[in-house]
Amino acid sequence: MPGLLRPASMARGQTVARLLAGAWRLTPPQIDLDLTRVPALNALLVQGGVAGLVWWKLQRASLDAAPEAHALRLAYRQTALESALHQQSIRVLVGCLRAGGIEPLLVKGWSTARLYPRPGLRPYVDIDLVVPPGEGARAAVLVRDLDPASSPVAPDVLDAATWTAEWDRAGAAGDLADHPWAAIVERSRLVPLGDVPIRVLGFEDHLRLAAVHGVRHRFRRPVWLCDIGLLMETLPEAFDWTYCLSGHAHRTEQLLRSLGLAHQLLGADLQHCPGAAATVPTWLTGSVLRRWGTPLVIGPGPSILQALRHPRTLPGELYRRWPDPLDATLRRGVPLTGGSRVTAQAAEFVWRFGVLASRRWLRHGLRAARRPGWRRVAQEVDPG
Repeated sequence: MPGLLRPASMARGQTVARLLAGAWRLTPPQIDLDLTRVPALNALLVQGGVAGLVWWKLQRASLDAAPEAHALRLAYRQTALESALHQQSIRVLVGCLRAGGIEPLLVKGWSTARLYPRPGLRPYVDIDLVVPPGEGARAAVLVRDLDPASSPVAPDVLDAATWTAEWDRAGAAGDLADHPWAAIVERSRLVPLGDVPIRVLGFEDHLRLAAVHGVRHRFRRPVWLCDIGLLMETLPEAFDWTYCLSGHAHRTEQLLRSLGLAHQLLGADLQHCPGAAATVPTWLTGSVLRRWGTPLVIGPGPSILQALRHPRTLPGELYRRWPDPLDATLRRGVPLTGGSRVTAQAAEFVWRFGVLASRRWLRHGLRAARRPGWRRVAQEVDPG
């Protein structure tokens, strides 16, 4: 996604943010825009996992019978049905692992969705179960043998030994790798899902994980920032900020900027958060808003080689490929705090369309040179 200003994408993203302001609350604020603008955003709202939350705001304002709310209500109902299937699977999966002597830790997914005012407001796809170090293979065998009728949703079983492994340049492979597994387990909690207690992350690890995960995915889906707002406003009095902010400085900065984004874009309350969270650079808010206003396109776009064949289109193609500031910042390993991202964007542009493109073109040329037909043509043109 290009980092230069896209007025249409920015405007759509700002409208999405206005629709979602405080949407996670039991009594959300009134929607302060013309409802006739909502249907044009339905695809973006579904794509961003927030159609149900916008419907919730309309419903709480007694506007859910409006024609503009119909598609959102259908999306909410579908999510509610999927949530019921997920909850059934979670109960069965956790019971199966416990029967085998393994205590799983459920992260993300239902552990966050359960905090919203009503089931079905927050969609999720995965069931991520982290098991103690060295138990991953055995746990995978246990859940693999389950009857699909009793557990319709297959889980992702994650071994804590790899989930908390440290290896990348940011200092951690997993989003919580800078917190020791023993501390994570010690702070974890049991919460009820029907008659089955489910182990979930402690408040501090939950907030840190949600923030780092959202930044890693560039907050492509606005529901991830709604999660941050919800967690910020439901912190217990005994919340341990010292522990939450401990770990790799790179990840801690991501946490603080996420808190600020939730405040600036969605109106989340910063009252109980560190003062440093209030600082959010303008380029970062703009990057997130443009993402929210841009439909997701899967697959590669047209090759830059096409533009080289038609030089008049080259400036536009280069403009379209100019890196997004958040993407360039994360790829270059630059801190999120600070002003202009032009240096990081330029470095990423040169790397992506200079170094990497040259490598691809070179490999393509070498493969072509090995083809017998190419050699014959080359010999005819230049017999040597």
